[in-house]
Amino acid sequence: MNIIIKELSNDLFFATAKMLTELMNYHRKLTNAPKEYWQTNEESEKTLREWINEGSIYNIFSDETPVGFFYVRLGGQNVAWLEDMFILEDYRGNGFGKFAMKKLDELMIEKKVVAMFVDVIPRNTSAIKLYKECGFDHLNLIQLRKNYDEKLNKDENIDILGFDFKKY
Repeated sequence: MNIIIKELSNDLFFATAKMLTELMNYHRKLTNAPKEYWQTNEESEKTLREWINEGSIYNIFSDETPVGFFYVRLGGQNVAWLEDMFILEDYRGNGFGKFAMKKLDELMIEKKVVAMFVDVIPRNTSAIKLYKECGFDHLNLIQLRKNYDEKLNKDENIDILGFDFKKY
């Protein structure tokens, strides 16, 4: 198996948008969001166009087959944000994520980035595990959420720094 990372090309735009839909709906499934909040391919195409203007998208390949992507955005003070990373379900657990993170690290060092940030929803424990294994070991920011649609409320609680929150 040969894992390759390449910057998004025009011929992979729609395949990547479809993977973006899978990523967004994977998050919605993790949080038990009602189907009315699930993302469509058309919404993902629009989002991907915005991402192209704001950062860089890289496809992850197994030989010639695109199996995932990551989106990184550079910011001021030589920092970067790993905005999203996705591996198709059939390819998860085979080292694609770790390989992509290694290549991303090389890119960031090449660009003289001094720190990278990533946001993860608390229910995405597999992503948290991957990021922790890849060196993300500083808690930087805690994002709080207030739901106005009661269907989005959760029952499971989590203690963060002595505060009780619903685990999203």
